[in-house]
Amino acid sequence: MNKGHLFIIARRAQWMYEAMKQSFAGHADIGVILDRRRRERRWQTIPIAIDRRARERRTVNIDALLRQLGWVVVEQRVEGPE
Repeated sequence: MNKGHLFIIARRAQWMYEAMKQSFAGHADIGVILDRRRRERRWQTIPIAIDRRARERRTVNIDALLRQLGWVVVEQRVEGPE
């Protein structure tokens, strides 16, 4: 498993997304995406009998950084030969 980096750009900073996408176009281990989230995934208050998730997928809460900076970098594990 290789490690790369993923730039997540706030939805309001479309210009930054375009600039960073061009800047890192030649780097295979760096990805640039626009934040697609609109709301928390588990927003319903319906009780769940059994939570089958072993752990929370999002290990870092990036919401505050996206609001303040407009972007955040996270480490990404990429499946494939090492």
